Amino acid sequence: MLFKSRRNLVILLAIAVVAVAALLWTGPGQADHLQGSTYSTTPGGYGAWWQWMEKAGTPVQRWRKPGDKLTTLSSPATLLKINPRSILNFSPYDDGGSINPSESEWLAQGNRLVYLGRWAELTDAPFTQTLVTDQGPIRIQGRRRSPQQEGKILADKYGTLIWRQRQGKGEIIWVVPPFLAANAFQDEPANFALLQSLLTEGHNPLWVDEYLHGYKDAETLQQEGVESVWAYLQNTPLLLIFLQSLVVVTLLAIFGNRRFGQPQTPPSLASNNNQAYINALAQVLEKGDRPQFVVQQLLQAESPSLERRLGNLPAAQAKEAMAGLLTNLSHPDKLPKNERDLRVWLKQWQQLQAQLPPSS
Repeated sequence: MLFKSRRNLVILLAIAVVAVAALLWTGPGQADHLQGSTYSTTPGGYGAWWQWMEKAGTPVQRWRKPGDKLTTLSSPATLLKINPRSILNFSPYDDGGSINPSESEWLAQGNRLVYLGRWAELTDAPFTQTLVTDQGPIRIQGRRRSPQQEGKILADKYGTLIWRQRQGKGEIIWVVPPFLAANAFQDEPANFALLQSLLTEGHNPLWVDEYLHGYKDAETLQQEGVESVWAYLQNTPLLLIFLQSLVVVTLLAIFGNRRFGQPQTPPSLASNNNQAYINALAQVLEKGDRPQFVVQQLLQAESPSLERRLGNLPAAQAKEAMAGLLTNLSHPDKLPKNERDLRVWLKQWQQLQAQLPPSS
């Protein structure tokens, strides 16, 4: 039985737990990895907006380095960060909860940051709402609003959605809705235009942070030491395929080789020395191509018995016919000279024996 052994049951349950854990670990991570990325065509991605910006003549370059490398950019510059996951950040209004010290230092040098996905409190606002802006009516989804009053850019009666904050010589544009210009809103051109206007205020070169979504350039990959197969699998859906294949192969190996059953001793074969000797002798004679020797040995062994059986025939005419056939088969000129003749001769010999009565 499959579960007769308690140990086998534990092993199977452990494999099942590993498989489920792999699905839970990799599945949601990959979906979250695509949210807010300009490489993504999912509803939460920004691929359509990125192409729209190019067609509008304001292309955005992709930044694929960590925040401490921002100082390598020519100043002033404007960086767009789209972070849908920051909604879980419960330090709502201190800058340290959203940007790191190196990014804060970069901003203070006169650069700009447009941050989509700023944490804010839940309000009684309807989940979907249309607001009027200078770019036209935009559609907002989400009930979070900030009580921020200073530097407001866009607000409604429930609170502030977009506001401006000075950071040294630079500034941060905080945007609460993380999906302001996501692919899901590509039929709302005002949404795209509003984000464009926020970015182009300073007339700076435009960049979008893709490092935040797991995309890294070759130099960064080399520096972080993740140019291994395993690290590549961890950042792609291939990891899930690899783990599933590993589980399937493990199960096939267990069921195919052990089948969770008790080991069985193979039956011992009874040896037959006579048969083994006959088989060995037959192989030697076949390789030696000596059919006449085979016939001579067979006649020497069987002729006395056949002669006695001929004597038991009731009719003299039949006895004479059978004796003639025996003489014909044993004549030297009739002996086979090759394997084909040997087969014909043996067939005639069997027919002769079948027609004679048994030996008394």
